[in-house]
Amino acid sequence: MKKIILTILLAMLLAPIGMEAKKKVKEPVVLQLMNYPSAEVSEYRLHGGNVLIKGQIAGREGDEMLPQEILDQLNGRFQIIMRDYIVRKEKTSLIEFKPDGTFSMNVYVPYPMFVLVYPLSVVYACPGDTLEMTMYPMAKTREEGIAWDCTGLSGEVTKLYEKIDTTYCKFPREKPYEQGTDSLMKWRDEQVAHLDDLVRKMNEGLPELEGCSSLASDILRTHIFAEHLKNICDNYMRFADKMRTDSTIDREAYWQQFFSFVAPRESYLTDNPLLMIAADEFFFNRIEYYLFRPMHISGVLDYIPFDYDPKIAEAIAKEQHVFRREFRRNVMNELHDKLHISPTDFSAQVCQLRNVFDMLKWHNDNYNKAADDVAAAMSVIIHPDLIRRGILTYRDYVKENELQVVEQKPMTKGDSIFQRIIEPYKGNVLYVDFWQMSCGPCRAGMLHMRDEVEANKDKPVKYLYITDDTPEHCKSFLEPNNIKGEHIHITPSEWGYLQEKFNFSAIPFVVLFDKQGKQRKDVTVEQLLNE
Repeated sequence: MKKIILTILLAMLLAPIGMEAKKKVKEPVVLQLMNYPSAEVSEYRLHGGNVLIKGQIAGREGDEMLPQEILDQLNGRFQIIMRDYIVRKEKTSLIEFKPDGTFSMNVYVPYPMFVLVYPLSVVYACPGDTLEMTMYPMAKTREEGIAWDCTGLSGEVTKLYEKIDTTYCKFPREKPYEQGTDSLMKWRDEQVAHLDDLVRKMNEGLPELEGCSSLASDILRTHIFAEHLKNICDNYMRFADKMRTDSTIDREAYWQQFFSFVAPRESYLTDNPLLMIAADEFFFNRIEYYLFRPMHISGVLDYIPFDYDPKIAEAIAKEQHVFRREFRRNVMNELHDKLHISPTDFSAQVCQLRNVFDMLKWHNDNYNKAADDVAAAMSVIIHPDLIRRGILTYRDYVKENELQVVEQKPMTKGDSIFQRIIEPYKGNVLYVDFWQMSCGPCRAGMLHMRDEVEANKDKPVKYLYITDDTPEHCKSFLEPNNIKGEHIHITPSEWGYLQEKFNFSAIPFVVLFDKQGKQRKDVTVEQLLNE
């Protein structure tokens, strides 16, 4: 009997412990990448330099010179589009073919990166390497018609890039955001499960990467994860507009829940310096605006005065002010508190830089405010190469604004083409719009401008619409829609030179010139007419 009583008492004592144990939900263990990074990325690897891009366009067998019709078909040039996604700078370089079909040019890249050889392919460009291409215009397919033979790291990554991208980074066309919050969250769970499956496969070893160097393997694996996170952010982005107009959705709570998967996988998804040399502009754009949402939801903040002013000091003492530096720290703290992202997350540091250098264009030559912005961002930047990139970019900003008048640069072919175009319209304000028939936003913009063009028809302003499409091709849009203005048709080759001159790759692209022929920014036609 004594034993029975003791057994019952012991069971009663243990029962709450057992019940409490059942209540505790065991957190799932997230599989982590093994042997990653497998290579040490030295500081030297993160610096910039020239890559030599050269090659030839092969003619028919026995031809000493490439047939002119083939050169005409290819417009006589390639474009190299380089995007410094850390500080939001884009550079378009034009490579011309010689009469024998060969080409060669040194192109500067600020660090190893993927560049677009338009309209042919993506290639990896590491400073110091040579990227050699042979193009066979008679080939049946694009794949058969382009052969890259690159040295060093550029060669390894370029050789495997297309296969890796096709195998692991092609996403089905689906629209989970159309069915609402639950559908999008379910889709997200599926994508996260797929991410974890990729980690498992990488830990076992991707067969495509067998035999390549450890750094090339790291870059390509990082590229895969960047593409998957970008795809998840893309679908969240498409749903974000609906959330803005739907008062029933708690946007803050949904954002936290949706991106809660990032923190357990942060070491390879975001807090990863390899992203600097393996991701692209679109990746950092998506995470800046959606994953790191707090960077874009605060209003305009005050600047700290550079010279002491008793009245300003008194006003600050009486009011609640959040200054730029405090704002930058608050962003990192909010990401840590709500998403459990590291306060020193590498990608968050990149996005802080991107955010501040995007704002510099609004400061023009107000160096005090620009310096305040840059200093505020630097207060949360700890990665040495990001600090370096920030300092160099601010230096370039000051040089461009201070020296653009006195710096005498030799006239380029693009300059001479543009001068020839605008010569008949000297003395007028010029609104110059680069467009093409295949661009829907271009056509929409021209329709939107019709009333302004008509209202200003007797004023000293000319609206120049420049395209490399033929007059016959444009006629079906321009005439029925009564698009007035000066319509200027140029050759594809001339278009390429103007892209290089104005450094644009996306259209529509609009530039304004005052009556003295000086290019102006952040002004309207009306303001230029009133000067």
